[in-house]
Order: sequence, then C-alpha cells, then structure tokens
Amino acid sequence: MSVHLKLELGRLLPAISILFFGTAIGLAQYGGPAVTYPPQVASAPAAAVKADYGDIKIMPGDVISIATYGAPELTAAGLKIGSQGEVVLPYLGKVQLAGLTPSEATVFLSSSLKSGGFLVDPQISVQLMDSPTRIITVIGEVQRPLPVPAFGQLRLMDAISACGGFTPLASHRIIVRRPSYPSSVTVELGVDPTATDPTDIPLMAGDTVIVPKVGNVFVVGQVKTQSAYPLSTNAPVTVMRAISLAGGLRYGAALSKAKIIRTTADNQHVEIMLDLKKMMDGKQQDIALVSDDVLFIPNNTFKTALAAGGAAAFGTLLIGGAETYNVAK
Repeated sequence: MSVHLKLELGRLLPAISILFFGTAIGLAQYGGPAVTYPPQVASAPAAAVKADYGDIKIMPGDVISIATYGAPELTAAGLKIGSQGEVVLPYLGKVQLAGLTPSEATVFLSSSLKSGGFLVDPQISVQLMDSPTRIITVIGEVQRPLPVPAFGQLRLMDAISACGGFTPLASHRIIVRRPSYPSSVTVELGVDPTATDPTDIPLMAGDTVIVPKVGNVFVVGQVKTQSAYPLSTNAPVTVMRAISLAGGLRYGAALSKAKIIRTTADNQHVEIMLDLKKMMDGKQQDIALVSDDVLFIPNNTFKTALAAGGAAAFGTLLIGGAETYNVAK
C-alpha cells in the first residue's frame, strides 16, 4: 500500500466512522470564543416615571360610586354620569359632576347637603369605578391586545397583565406613546426580572403601549431543521447558536463555505463568508445575527457523494487510487 493511499485512509476513516455510526456535529464541538455583549439593563426616561393622577376628572359616560356614612339613601354604586355631565341624587336632584375630580366632587356634595340642611356633618366618599371613554391602548405582542380602562393609579405592568401578559415573541423594548409627550417613550425591561421596578412607569389616559415583535433569522441548507428562528431578547443569536437551534449540521455540510445573507437598510444584499470549522476550533469569532439574516450552509459535493455511495465509494477509492480531498470543506 502506497504512502499516499495510507495518507488518504487516515483522512477518510473519521468521515467513514461518521457515516456508519451516525455521529452528528453537535453543540459540544462548538468550542469557539463566546460572544460577549453588554447586558440589557432595565431603564426608562426619568420624566416618564412621574405622573400626576390628581387631574383625573369625571367625564360624561363615567361610572362612579357615592358612599355616605349614616345615610344609606345617599349611598349608591354604579351611577352613570349623563351625557351632559349630570347625575340625579336624592335630596339634591340633578347635579353636575363632570369636570370635577373625585375629591372635588366629594367636597361639592358635602357642601351641598350641609348648606341645604339635609345633613349636619356629611361624611361622603366619591370614587371613579369605570371610565369607558378613558382608556389605555395596548397593542403588539401581548396575549389579548385590548383597551384597558385608565382610572386609578395604573402602571405599565398592570396594563400588560390585564392583556394576559407577553407572548413568547415579545421584545424587551416597549414603546409608550403619550399625547403630552413630543416623542415616544422607550422602556427597556432588561433581562433581570428582579430589576424591572424602574420600568414599571405610571400610565395615563390616552397612552398607547406598543409591544414590538422580535425579528427572525432563517437557517437553511445542510442543517437538521431548516426554519425561521426568533431572535431572543435576553441573549444574542449567534451563528453557532442558530445552528444548534436548527438541530446541528448534516454530514454533507460544506463548513468553509457557509455564509450570512444580510439585507441592508437600503434593501441591498450583502454576503458574509464564514468558516464554521475555524469557529468550532476557536480560531474565528462567532458572529451575532440580526433580524432577517439568512444563514446558508451549502452542500459539500464530495461528502454527499460519499454518504450516498457508502462503502462502495470507499472501496472504489481503495482499488482505483485516491485524489487528495479536504473532507472538512
């Protein structure tokens, strides 16, 4: 047996063992350097944390409750404010409450009952129960996007919870559009659930909460499962991680000819060539993918032919001599 043939056998035997024993390229072989990114820290604009709830006024269509100590006839829940801002009460008849805050309405009714001689020292409490016209709109990646009634001290997480919570594709970056703000408010939830208190900002009537969807990357070619995979918001999806999500590489993968096809902002396609063998060996930096990237793992013709022919192809190489091939490519 010639030295050249022995050399070829040394190269081919690992490939043959993969072919016959079904050993796949897996995550354990991804020994390249880890990609380090600064952690996503919870944050929100300082101005967004402040909200004045004292200016919430009763409006036509609102539903209020009135509780009067010692006067059950003046205690009622579910009183709807009329289209002109009025409500009809015992003793006082039709009174205008629209435009008053609940506290101002309490003072007004107490003064009216006392000055009319109906009660000596009225103890009244007025509360806003429902407000169909005062809402916070929540849209995007929540389980049940819907308008949330905006009365009381409602906060961001309250509104998200009222909509059933986030979907698995929800971004950790939330946008709040507030009519009184010149621009949108961006809230970064971060990756630590115990550190989200600064982001639980107060919400006001008229706010729109937008929960965006994370993007996808597409893994195609010589992988176990070709599919679109969502970009995680708590860790970057790198080339090696994307291959792992796709179930690992097939035997016929051309490791040194993989590429990322990326669409730029001006709708141009850019190809980033990769050498997966060097990544696995720690000789090339792993690369983080961005939304709409296509990771393409092409086919190695020689390895595919070897896999298709099996032992027959190997026998042909032994009998007829062999050319020099780099199976890893």
